[in-house]
Amino acid sequence: MATKLLSTLTLLSVLVLGEGCGEHRLDGDCDGMCQPYGPTRPGVGECKDGMCTPTFGECITKDEITTCSEACEVQGSVCVENGCAGGTYLIYAVEEWCEEHDDGSTNISHGCEEPVDWQVNSTVECCCAQ
Repeated sequence: MATKLLSTLTLLSVLVLGEGCGEHRLDGDCDGMCQPYGPTRPGVGECKDGMCTPTFGECITKDEITTCSEACEVQGSVCVENGCAGGTYLIYAVEEWCEEHDDGSTNISHGCEEPVDWQVNSTVECCCAQ
C-alpha cells in the first residue's frame, strides 16, 4: 500500500509540478497564459521560470500612436524597452506583413517613450509585458 501511494505521489509531482522534467514542464506555456511570438523570434512571449516573457503586441499603424508606450497602453500593458529579442519594436512597410508575422520586419532597439522612427514604414508591433 505504501509503495503504491508513493508511486502515485511521485506521478502527481511530475504531472502537476513538472518535477523530473527539467525545463520541459507540462505548463511550459504557463498554463496557456503566455502568447509566444513564434519560431522567427525564439524566447519572445514564452514561459520562463514560471513567468511570461514580453512579447510583440498587436499591429498598430502610424496614425494610431507615436510611441511604444502608447501602443502597449492601448493594449492594456506596458512597454518593455529592448525586451523582445533585444528590441523594442518590429517595424513593417506594409500592414499585411505585420499581421502575417512576415520575417521582413526589422527589430529596433529604442526607448519606449521615444517616437517610433517610421521613415517609410506604416506598421509597428511593440514589445509589451504579458
